[in-house]
Amino acid sequence: MAETGRDPAAIRAGIERARQEIEQSVSDLRANVSDTLNWRSIVRRHPVATFCGAAFVGLAIAKATAR
Repeated sequence: MAETGRDPAAIRAGIERARQEIEQSVSDLRANVSDTLNWRSIVRRHPVATFCGAAFVGLAIAKATAR
């Protein structure tokens, strides 16, 4: 059942507050995804693993293209 005693201004304020929280969450998520997919930050966080992966890929390409 709908609540009839709520003030329209309070409802609008609640909606505005929820909208601002959603905007902040989306902004935080966008920054987090951008940082996660940035290859420079991946290399900075995991330099040894990145080097080993690059070496493995290089050796695999060399072996595949060797005569």
